[in-house]
Amino acid sequence: MIDTPLPHRTAPEPLRFRSARLARGALGLLRTCYPRFLWGFSPSGGEIPVYIFHEVESEAFRRQLERLRAGGYRTLSLDEFLCLAARKSGSSPRRCVLLTFDDARANFHHDALPALRATGAHATLFVPTLWVSAQRPAAAERFMSWSQLRECLGSGLVDIGSHAHRHALVYDGERLTGFATPANLQRHDIYDWPVRHGDGGDIIGRPAAGTPVYRAAPLLAARGRYLESTAAREACVALVERAGAAEFFARPDCYARLLRVHAERAAAHPGRFLPEEEFQALVVSEFELSRAAFEANLGFAPTTFAYPWSVGSPLSLRLARRFGIRWCFGGAVDYRLSRALARAGDGSLRVFGRVRGDWLEVLPGGGRARVLPVLARKLCGFARQQHLAH
Repeated sequence: MIDTPLPHRTAPEPLRFRSARLARGALGLLRTCYPRFLWGFSPSGGEIPVYIFHEVESEAFRRQLERLRAGGYRTLSLDEFLCLAARKSGSSPRRCVLLTFDDARANFHHDALPALRATGAHATLFVPTLWVSAQRPAAAERFMSWSQLRECLGSGLVDIGSHAHRHALVYDGERLTGFATPANLQRHDIYDWPVRHGDGGDIIGRPAAGTPVYRAAPLLAARGRYLESTAAREACVALVERAGAAEFFARPDCYARLLRVHAERAAAHPGRFLPEEEFQALVVSEFELSRAAFEANLGFAPTTFAYPWSVGSPLSLRLARRFGIRWCFGGAVDYRLSRALARAGDGSLRVFGRVRGDWLEVLPGGGRARVLPVLARKLCGFARQQHLAH
């Protein structure tokens, strides 16, 4: 039988995938702990706002920096921030912020660094060492090189810490959460796709259309790793390739066909969980390889570490200490962890939460935006951007 071509529209995803994704996202919102300065109040005594950026537009970022300066805010170096954060609560000066950038994307060198130089502002850059290499052609245009990172250090305006090695998600369960489609491959960044298990080793980056996606977590927050059925993945990808990805996902029965093929192949060739000792070795390698790359290319071992997505598992926190990490940065959810560690009196590792850079506009000062419109915009973005894996 010859398949009849259909218009290039995307068939709706099964409700069970969409509802599960929304539930995970809503749970994440409930777990998040936002500091008081996001609601239009001045930062509490001793609290220094920490912002996280990934990519910026040059002129827009420069305007943000100029607004900070006009409002009497000082952008801190990493050493200044850590020194102030070590003081007793209530003793830190007002109107200080720390600006951080994750991923060492080429955008930082092309757009953020010139704006920092023009305004004399400081920033801290966290580097995932696997991706910073001229020997990886796929990454060469997207990420900075080690020579560019050395240039940033030489500017006196940029401090550099570790952002792990792979910056990876891994499958932590066998529950299917969706499939890679042309639409979500275009929508989601290279980091949003979990590492796939292959006979020749791990596969990192965007997958082929049709790839099954399972429940995932950041490698440094996961309690284990599920190795999916390569036979099921290859069969699903082949099914999509034969029809052409756009044409296949326009068919109303596309997900039914993928689910049927996946079930058949996974039953014959099931996945398995990585043995615990091998999983622990994988987590160790995140710190080990990152430190080795820093020492070889920048001449020092990092003592600050920004966790991808959120601060990790008890295992990864212990390993951070072992590898000489003294200060960790996470996301908004990690404000609770930072307070819990402070109450426990464990001074060997400090944890700081961060909020996204677009919250800068609600800082007290001239031109401050109203909180509710900003919150409404962010909630709309949240509804659109929930990823199928985590």
